[in-house]
Amino acid sequence: MSLLARFEGMAEFLFTGAFKKGAARLQPVEIAKELVKAMLKNKQVSISQVYVANIYRVYLHPSDWGPLASFGDVFLIELSKYLFAEAERNGYTFLTKPAIELHADETVNPREMVVEVDFDDSIDVDWREEENEDNEPNGSNWRESTTFFRESVKTNLPVEDRLGRNPEYFLEIIEGPDKGQILTLQNADIFIGRHGQCDLVLHDPEVSRRHVKLASGENGWWLDDLGSTNGTFVNGQRITHQTAAPGDRIQIGQSVLVIQKSSLA
Repeated sequence: MSLLARFEGMAEFLFTGAFKKGAARLQPVEIAKELVKAMLKNKQVSISQVYVANIYRVYLHPSDWGPLASFGDVFLIELSKYLFAEAERNGYTFLTKPAIELHADETVNPREMVVEVDFDDSIDVDWREEENEDNEPNGSNWRESTTFFRESVKTNLPVEDRLGRNPEYFLEIIEGPDKGQILTLQNADIFIGRHGQCDLVLHDPEVSRRHVKLASGENGWWLDDLGSTNGTFVNGQRITHQTAAPGDRIQIGQSVLVIQKSSLA
């Protein structure tokens, strides 16, 4: 699998059309069917194996995302197991157990979806079947779970309407492929990069999978470059470990991020 482990950034987007017009909302089984289609469409033939993508990011309109998000990770694990079984039935191979993410996105029409797929052998998907066997953290697993429900990544609504929980500060992307995306800042550490497990996922080819960590501190925030290829810059200066304040321009790849103070605070 070392050859396939190098698959990076192939992420193909698949748009689906409208589903059954008689149904009031998007049904879970429809998500499953579209995931199988994406899996089959993006298979890669090796010398002795046929590999299929193990990361699936599904973007839905918030009106479709909300009801599905109420199922929690149980639904995502069920989707992961379903894909795994379908791959086995067809004789296909995953690099790891498939990871499923659901994102709300205002740019997607109601009852439609966008599916993004990728190959990544570094993830660790937990089906919660052996969660009591070992309570110690795994040093190689930088995240506890690879199944996510995420709120809107892009929208034309004003920033104040997107914050939702009235945070004091938020992080906004002002330049780059994900311009307009915001993330509220809490006390927890925030990982930023192209990897689907990051708290802020960027679709920027010059950004590393795990590019930078943003952590809250007593006097603001700390930025730690995580050994990225193209580096992290604050106000034009390359950094490895440095404080960041509201208004500072944080550049990674083609993307520029700024910590902003909410007018709602």
